[in-house]
Amino acid sequence: MAKLQEILSTDPEGFPRRAVMNVFTMWLKESCTGQLEETEQFVSTVVQTTAHDLDWEVKLGCLELVQIFCNHMFCRFGLPECPYAPISSAVTSSICQNEPLQIFCRANLFSFLFRSLCDCDKPVGQKACDILLALKSHFCQSSTTDLQGPGDLSAGHGVHWLQGTLRQGSLVQNFPTDDGNGVDFQDPESMMLALRTIDLVELHNDLNKCSDYVEK
Repeated sequence: MAKLQEILSTDPEGFPRRAVMNVFTMWLKESCTGQLEETEQFVSTVVQTTAHDLDWEVKLGCLELVQIFCNHMFCRFGLPECPYAPISSAVTSSICQNEPLQIFCRANLFSFLFRSLCDCDKPVGQKACDILLALKSHFCQSSTTDLQGPGDLSAGHGVHWLQGTLRQGSLVQNFPTDDGNGVDFQDPESMMLALRTIDLVELHNDLNKCSDYVEK
């Protein structure tokens, strides 16, 4: 495992790094990473390493890993794996406890997903948006008419900044710092607000537009 992680973080060639991601994805699918804490740490390490990778296929492989991890967590905590499946009141109660959300925050998944939304390679942004939409359907119980509007974000820990930055498609260049304008991607409350507030459907539609859309 340590050797594979070293290849992922240091090998200058893209092919070996892609091969490592394939191994990690297969490994996670087969639940070979041990206890929950070990799995969380494994995914967090891979995500933080891949976030700075310049190969879009490596990032896409990491997003696949993130998707598998999310599905594992939903199954573990009794949530339906399909994000669009009906949710019972008992399950809704468990969602309110937000344990999976806290795990995803600790593992730095949201930082990676929101950064990937503005990746210069469209497949990466599309995959990240698909995952965020699935997470939104799991965690957000209100209808779209109940979501907060832009005027209600003053106490949103920088979510207003995030929403505006995503609209500009410039998250990678203006990733949050400690200057007060950024978002705490490890704060469950902030991430819940981001999922409820940001129009991911609009972003998804924009990402799926053909390359000749502007020309037309």
